[in-house]
Amino acid sequence: MSKPPHIAITDRNPHVREFLCRELAELGLASVALAGAGDILASLGGPEPPAVLVLDPEAAGERLAELSGRLAGLSGRVAVVLHVFEGAEAPGGFDGALVVEKRPDMGALKAALLALAAGAEATGEVA
Repeated sequence: MSKPPHIAITDRNPHVREFLCRELAELGLASVALAGAGDILASLGGPEPPAVLVLDPEAAGERLAELSGRLAGLSGRVAVVLHVFEGAEAPGGFDGALVVEKRPDMGALKAALLALAAGAEATGEVA
C-alpha cells in the first residue's frame, strides 16, 4: 500500500485546524495545519505540495485570489476541498473544487477526504 496523500488543513480557527488534523490521523491520513495564506502559499510552492488542500476561504483572507491563481497553476496536482459555512457561497476561481459544508460533526468532510485518498491511491494521482 502506498503512503496516504498529504493533506493540508486550513481554517481561521487554530483549534479547528488541530482538531481536524487529529481526526484525520485517526483515519490514517497524513495532514498538516496551515494558519493562513502565507503558510498555504509556501506549502504550495515547496518541493512537495500537499495532494489535498482543505481550504476555509476565510483563512486566506485578502489573498484568496492569489491563492486561487496559484492553485490553478497546480491543476491536477492539488485537489481542493472548500470547507464553507452552511449557506455560504463558494468563492469563484476554484473550478473543480469539492465543496463541503462545515458541520458540528466531521462526517461529510471525512468521507470526502477518504474518497479522495482512495482515488489517489487507485490512480496514483490526485482527483
